[in-house]
Amino acid sequence: MPELEVTDNDIDEFLEGYNQRLSEPSIALDFDDDRRAIIKSWDDVQACPGSGKTTIVAAKLLIIEKKLRSADLGVCVLTHTNVARNEILARIESHPSGFRLTQYPNFIGTIQEFINRYLASPYLRSTEMNPVRIDDDACASLMGSRISSGTRFFLANKRYASISDLKIHHETGKVQVPGFENESTKPSYKNLMDVFFERIDRGYFFFSEMYYFARRCIQENAEVVSSLRKRFSYVLVDEMQDTQKFQDDLINELFLCDEVMLQRLGDPDQAIFDNMGGESPNETFNCNTSLVPLNSTHRFPVDIAAKISGLSVTGIGELQSFREASDETPHTIFLYTDTTKVNVLERFCELLDFLDINNHASSAKAVGGTEGQGGFISEYWPSYDRTKSVKTPRPQLLIEAVSREWWAMETDAALQYALLMQCVLDLLRRGGVTENVGDYTRHYSATRLGSHLRTTGGYEEFKGLFTSWIMDGTPSQELWEAQCDKLLSLLGIDGEDRRVKEYLVYSESNDDDNVIAQAGTSNIYRSASGREIEVGTIHSVKGETHDATLVLETKNRQYDLEKLSGRLAFTESGNISGIQKEKFARQLYVAASRPRRLLCMAAHQDRIQPEVRTQLEQHGWRIQLV
Repeated sequence: MPELEVTDNDIDEFLEGYNQRLSEPSIALDFDDDRRAIIKSWDDVQACPGSGKTTIVAAKLLIIEKKLRSADLGVCVLTHTNVARNEILARIESHPSGFRLTQYPNFIGTIQEFINRYLASPYLRSTEMNPVRIDDDACASLMGSRISSGTRFFLANKRYASISDLKIHHETGKVQVPGFENESTKPSYKNLMDVFFERIDRGYFFFSEMYYFARRCIQENAEVVSSLRKRFSYVLVDEMQDTQKFQDDLINELFLCDEVMLQRLGDPDQAIFDNMGGESPNETFNCNTSLVPLNSTHRFPVDIAAKISGLSVTGIGELQSFREASDETPHTIFLYTDTTKVNVLERFCELLDFLDINNHASSAKAVGGTEGQGGFISEYWPSYDRTKSVKTPRPQLLIEAVSREWWAMETDAALQYALLMQCVLDLLRRGGVTENVGDYTRHYSATRLGSHLRTTGGYEEFKGLFTSWIMDGTPSQELWEAQCDKLLSLLGIDGEDRRVKEYLVYSESNDDDNVIAQAGTSNIYRSASGREIEVGTIHSVKGETHDATLVLETKNRQYDLEKLSGRLAFTESGNISGIQKEKFARQLYVAASRPRRLLCMAAHQDRIQPEVRTQLEQHGWRIQLV
């Protein structure tokens, strides 16, 4: 094992230096015994929401960096997302040692970045393959523009076949050819293989493919593993609960050994994201019953902690809080009827007004588990638009999404693809194009639009337009008009509609002022009093903190709040069993642990029985009929 010990004296010295630089003594940092133990040890940790996990990781990094004696010995921090990486960097950048942690020999980044940089990309270059672009959407767009019309027709008639499936399997190394289980002499098979090799020759790779090349690198170059272990003798993995099994296996192969100090931190109770390629979640962390629990929070007060402890799938133990309830906050469950469901958001806003909670859309949010039709978010607010994202800038003209310099492919093609797709969905709304689902209609999502275009045979031509925009940039006016005609034809939109024509106007302007800074204004609910709240999914708010949160009952075969009412009322104890119930519990746990001050929920009156209402009230919930 590497000889590096973190002591209480090291922690005290760090805290003294850190707090001396603060302008306001009231925000001085301190660590209790539980947090000191995590900094000093290398045990795996289950950290509850608001536990200060990122602060602990940052402090540990800064202490270790000071104690490292070799210029070639560094620390490695692996995160699941760019958001988690940036949060860690934000914590360390103001510290004198923070800059050194971002330089050689240290690494702070996502697992994907690590795999690409140290294993997959070097291996590809050693085989004379040059990785130019590692991006799922760019790969799909490139191949989609190259397949023949016959192949396009072939894929359109295969229910589960997509050009995005034409890739190297990350474990077997075999080329997956959509629509074919085995090699074939059919023209479509030959065309798909030709397109695949053209992509590889041009240096375009899917994210998951890089894991195969990483494994090849390890298998064929034993010294690579040895050198990584010597360089990164101290490894921290953050947000470990979202790591997939094949990622976990690779991390263990690299760093689970006597030569490396490895610590993983996360919260299996918050493992709500689906996995890449249908892969299984990790087992060494999410199924580990010996994780060191950190079940005290700085985020929400004791009254909220007491109400959501029962939602823990892992049974981490009763949540503790450093914050006393500042007042008798009426944490409320709104019970609606079929006709009053649309009034829930308004009643929530009235409560926010009464409590004088900050009137800013990001301060109070209403979230649900699913966002479609028929018992979902849109039934609470019919104007809810599932295609909008408050985090994505939205141009006023479609061509601005194509021409803007900061969307150039060389910087981030994935972001440009997402922006273009949202613009197309905007165009559909302008043109009044919807899809029929049973007895009702709904606006297209990106996924549903893709399915529709595959059915009509226009999917690959559609992807070809995207490829041209991403790779070639701003077209001439003549070409733009031809491309718009093609797009309107593929989507079945009337090109003479005034709102459509306005959106497709040709412009060479690259004026940033034309971009709406926050595109999600359509998903900002405004009450009669003028209060604003943001409405979205539970997945969209993971990692966030709000002043107030409203959790909306939604349905996925079963109703989530009805299924978990016994856990909220604490009339049901023991392990949460059943795949669907566990999924609901994790989602509600994430949603209900966001607010600093007020927690509310909404459910149908018929699904919360009178005796359950009484039990909820006894546990501190306020019941309000809507």
